[in-house]
Amino acid sequence: MHLIGVNMKHLKLAGSAAVLAVLVANTALADVTPEEVWQNWQDFYTSSGSTVTTGSVAREGDTLVISDFRASAEDEAGTSQTTLAEIRLRDAGDGSVEVTMSEEMTFDFVGPALEGEGTSGATGVVKMPGLTGTVSGDVADMAYAFTMPSVEVTLEPQEDGTAAGKVTVLLSDSTSTYQLSGPPEAMVLAGGFGAASAAFNMEITDETGNFVGSLNVADLDGRISGNLAGVEEEEIANALAKGFALDMAMTYGALNYDFDIADETAPAKLAGGSEGGSFQLGMDAAQMLLSGGGKAVSMAVSGGDLPFPELKVSYGESGFNLTMPLAKGDTPQDFAFLTKIVDLQVSDEIWDMFDPARTLPRDPATLVIDTAGQALLKSDLMATPDGAQPDAELHALSVNDLTARFAGAELTGAGDFTFDNTDLTTFQGMPAPTGKLELKLVGGNTLLDKLVAMGLVAEEEAMGARMMIAMFANPGAGEDELTSVLEFKDKGFFANGQQLQ
Repeated sequence: MHLIGVNMKHLKLAGSAAVLAVLVANTALADVTPEEVWQNWQDFYTSSGSTVTTGSVAREGDTLVISDFRASAEDEAGTSQTTLAEIRLRDAGDGSVEVTMSEEMTFDFVGPALEGEGTSGATGVVKMPGLTGTVSGDVADMAYAFTMPSVEVTLEPQEDGTAAGKVTVLLSDSTSTYQLSGPPEAMVLAGGFGAASAAFNMEITDETGNFVGSLNVADLDGRISGNLAGVEEEEIANALAKGFALDMAMTYGALNYDFDIADETAPAKLAGGSEGGSFQLGMDAAQMLLSGGGKAVSMAVSGGDLPFPELKVSYGESGFNLTMPLAKGDTPQDFAFLTKIVDLQVSDEIWDMFDPARTLPRDPATLVIDTAGQALLKSDLMATPDGAQPDAELHALSVNDLTARFAGAELTGAGDFTFDNTDLTTFQGMPAPTGKLELKLVGGNTLLDKLVAMGLVAEEEAMGARMMIAMFANPGAGEDELTSVLEFKDKGFFANGQQLQ
């Protein structure tokens, strides 16, 4: 089944907790008076293409009271609006401004359906009892700190004006700190966020079935910084060209989830959790970073079309990192790629499908690919047309760690290479490499023998594999151990010192 989609541009004003962050964050642009806080707030919304209206704006002693606040936007993507009954900006008398607001905020957005005709969107309510904040600093560098004992966001997705379920998010003991400086069209942002816990509950219904479940996570801790120039652009390439930059990271503690899925075939259940993890995204016109990971992750799936009662998957650790240049350069730039999953285990039902006699060891499996290098971009990567090859040259590649462990066998390796981009003929279009890769395989022959005994590999195929391995590998120091040094030098290819090309 698919979930109701929402046009991402609408989230700029109506994205529940994100809206709250925008509302209070913009007070950080303010000077020390409530009027200057309010003016800068309006300036931000205007610069982002939104319209702000109010019922009244009036002083009550040391407090500027804004009633019937509404921020709205309309374009080809649809319409959105946020409403808040009252905002109070109080001159604290010490150069700072105290911010309080009504305990309830509403929002809605609607746009074209992501698939087919019609519309999709959502309405929602944010409840934030006890929220208080303080704005301090000066006009060039204002900062705010907010405490939120609880924030409850209720979102009701809609399709063609009809409710299609409910999503509820509850944050407890949350805090946020932000600093915003610079003009509204190019604000520099720095801040952080934390919460003792977050709970997500959802029930989504569409023409294919029903999706009900919950997710709970503890110890949320995040940070964000960047330049908001170009944030109004729909295309990320255009925003980056205007100076947009973002660096955000989050860590979290214990996590668990439980979902029930009822579709047109059969009901299914998904449950699992982890001991924690992290996520980071960084991007500017020059480069991009995307990374994340988790530890002690487990998942169980039952029902649906599974041929057995339950599927269980777990692993001890996972990780991913992609660092790459985006902008054209005159010299080679660094890149890196890492993917790993450590101690992966699946339930016996999966093993029994292809190894009912338990011929293979069912030890945890591991895969690690850790690489880094340098590449020269001859044009901006974001300007490359979809489906086209980037205009780039590979200059260096390091294999920091190559590990594959499965069914009693283990392959490890590491190596370094440089590439001559003036020679594209020696290796048929690939820049000529120089360097070597050192490999070690333990338990490979034993695994191959067992695959033959199971009938998964034919004897002739095994013999061909052994002949090929003999060309590239030498016996190692241990039992059932093979080593190999694959080297490119002097425009030739060598395996263990023997030239093969």
